[in-house]
Amino acid sequence: MRQAGSEKNLLKFILKKDYNLVLNGQNEQGLKEFAEKDNVDIIIGDLTKQETINQIAEIITNKHQQLDILINNADITYIQPFEKNTPEQLEQLLAIDLKAPMLLTHELYPLMVKQQSKTIININSSAGKEGKANHTMYSAAKFGLYGFSQSLRLEAKQHGIRVISIHPGGVNTPLYDSLEKPVDAFNYMDTKKVAELIATLSETGGLSPDEITINRFIK
Repeated sequence: MRQAGSEKNLLKFILKKDYNLVLNGQNEQGLKEFAEKDNVDIIIGDLTKQETINQIAEIITNKHQQLDILINNADITYIQPFEKNTPEQLEQLLAIDLKAPMLLTHELYPLMVKQQSKTIININSSAGKEGKANHTMYSAAKFGLYGFSQSLRLEAKQHGIRVISIHPGGVNTPLYDSLEKPVDAFNYMDTKKVAELIATLSETGGLSPDEITINRFIK
């Protein structure tokens, strides 16, 4: 239940700018269209596992020897009443939505400190700034990611590193397709527009758009 739609559009938009990309995911088929690009490295693996994080860090450190923009976008959710949540769901959600971005950032942070003037983007959610019914565990994890972003921003600033926390509302992605109670996302935000905004924010050198909330603009 990852936000594959917004992630793919973001990758396509960034590829137009001739960046070297290091991508991680568990769905090899979903990343197949990027596999033949000369400037793309793909690591298929579970981001909650240290060996996957080590693989990512090894390619970035040894092959590219620099990291300009780190985008933490791994995400799952469960939309249901609190009493229906299980301990197993909580462990999985915290591992992917909170622990994974913290551990990956921790692994790559020393390289960014050496470089100075780089950017970390944490894709959060509007549920990470305002609690929502039936999103109890998800909001708790995203509030944790929000706190991580705020605290790291204060430390990273002295090294010239920006930490940007992005909080989209509902985005029309496959994230909702396999929920027990499907969500009608037809009128949710377009993934391409959200992706283009995220890519633009990553290049706002000299400015620090610390926290951005993205909502639908409807009458």
